[in-house]
Amino acid sequence: MFPAFLTTDNLVLAGIALVIVAVTFVLDKLIRRAISRYGKRIDLEPHAVNILKLIARIIVFAAGLVAILGLFGASTDWFLGISALTGAAIGFASTQTVGNFLAGLYLMVSRPFMVRDYVKIGDVEGEVREITINYTKIYTPTYNITEIPNRKVLDSIILNYSGKKDIIDYSFQMGFPHLENITNEELMEECIKPTIEKFYKKHKDMLSRKPEASMSKMDRLGRAFMIRMFFPEGKVNKFYDLQPELMQDIVNCWDALKTKKAR
Repeated sequence: MFPAFLTTDNLVLAGIALVIVAVTFVLDKLIRRAISRYGKRIDLEPHAVNILKLIARIIVFAAGLVAILGLFGASTDWFLGISALTGAAIGFASTQTVGNFLAGLYLMVSRPFMVRDYVKIGDVEGEVREITINYTKIYTPTYNITEIPNRKVLDSIILNYSGKKDIIDYSFQMGFPHLENITNEELMEECIKPTIEKFYKKHKDMLSRKPEASMSKMDRLGRAFMIRMFFPEGKVNKFYDLQPELMQDIVNCWDALKTKKAR
């Protein structure tokens, strides 16, 4: 005699439950493998890959558990209720942390910038040194590391100067007042261009290309010229030293030009 609970229907349900368990484990393995391949393809940080695997595993096994409970006619309301309450409690207790966590995952997957890129995020400018789950670390022109919460990164305007491979393409503006005895052409030909030529000859080994210049704005208050510089990635300390040097050289030439024209 078999026990009373070993009916044909129960055996069938048990068999289906075993199939669900097997499918859950196989699906978990396939998804984790797919995440690993995707992470390698886009060069995702290892800890981000592990977190994505953990999230996928929780979702897959939770779905498997709900399926088995439903198979045996057990109510899943309590399970869903506990999950909702747990999620709400965690979210309420650590909204900032969870927000940074999700923002960090989004940044690692969408990749608006990468490590070693030169960027401007809101008011913070510098080289990206590290992208973690909670913070993006920027090496600024003051030679310090600034950590920006990833939620703030997503809420900010991001300007990436590293659009070309291994080159920082950086532009800055220099303004000059209107003077009757110095035209725009004279300012460009007698000051800005010669200064750039001397600067490039002096630092040619450190620059990817010769700097460029063009007029960017003119109004009743003055005129502005855009100076474009090109630096190799990974040489940001040289960039922090040379960019102010070029600005100062142009200013010195401007002062000399004014003195010459005033005579």
